Amino acid sequence: MDLVDKLKEYSVLTEEEYKELLLTEDPLLRAKLFRGAQEAMNFVFHRKVYFQGVLEFTNHCPQNCLFCQRRAENNDLPRFRLNWEQIRGACGLGYELGIRSFLLQGGEDHYYTDMIMCNLLRNLQQQFPDCALGLSIGERSRQSYHRLHQSGAQRYFLSFQTADPLHFSRLHPPTHALSTKIACVNDLKDLGFETDTGFLVGAPYEQTEYLVRDLTLLQELAPHSITLTPFLPEDGTPFRQQDRMALEEYLRLTAVLRILFPRANIVAPWSLRRIHAHGQILSVQSGANVLRMPMAPPADPGDLDRSAQKKMLHTVEVMYRYLKKYGYSLTPGRGDSLLYPNRVEDPQPVEQGPVASEETEPTENN
Repeated sequence: MDLVDKLKEYSVLTEEEYKELLLTEDPLLRAKLFRGAQEAMNFVFHRKVYFQGVLEFTNHCPQNCLFCQRRAENNDLPRFRLNWEQIRGACGLGYELGIRSFLLQGGEDHYYTDMIMCNLLRNLQQQFPDCALGLSIGERSRQSYHRLHQSGAQRYFLSFQTADPLHFSRLHPPTHALSTKIACVNDLKDLGFETDTGFLVGAPYEQTEYLVRDLTLLQELAPHSITLTPFLPEDGTPFRQQDRMALEEYLRLTAVLRILFPRANIVAPWSLRRIHAHGQILSVQSGANVLRMPMAPPADPGDLDRSAQKKMLHTVEVMYRYLKKYGYSLTPGRGDSLLYPNRVEDPQPVEQGPVASEETEPTENN
């Protein structure tokens, strides 16, 4: 029994076996790993892929994580907060294109008290009652998470970044603790959120044994959804001169996760496109079943150009065409995780989609 068969059979490997699988240069074993991930994707999800619209509504943050461009000490970053009309407008454009899953993302902005966030969520729920509302706004108290959930937030994404305490300390200021991240993820799941977590891939000081601990922690947390965040060197951070993540490493980890968590949602973030123009498609071919795409508000109420809508429409068209080319269907709906006990069933996949302009086709990963 080789490592892929053992992973499929027992859902666990030893640390040395995980390391061997993640580092192998054996083309047959590599191909079998990706094939196993595709088989799980085909069997469980029937090659259905969902879109999730992401709106960065604030980039203010009091924290100083060394890898994050929003860090408080980045004085060169223009700061912003979107108002209600901008947030509603961005979600409205996404809704017109069939997106039924919104993730509001930002720094740990103290301006957004529980009262402000709860009012925002209630208004969005009233405007888009058939949509799933998610948040990614960092660490908050259990009481705060409870209020947000009661006001309409159904999902929450909080990455623990790394499961190794030493590695964690080299990526964060001394005021941060891995134990706090883990406690927050457990609170979110306990309160009834569809919980999404994951770790950084390709971060400075990363070692293969750290990735093994990441996989082990994920199995202990048993989230409904998983998001791997690719490390990218950002201006205004101490890591701006570091090398960016290697796509091969990311795709292998995605394939391993699909075999370990066959029924979980696995997200392909938009930032993969900064690594490879077709990084998201390659991630789907490695086992991901949710594609994140950025949303943007109209320039102003009288905007006649509708450039934000045109850009989003073009993205949807292109992604639909490539997914169809490789035998996947872009499926309308919320895309609730199969592991989430309160999931809502979605409609059947669309049979026909918009026609996109020609682009360079993605490279196969296996």
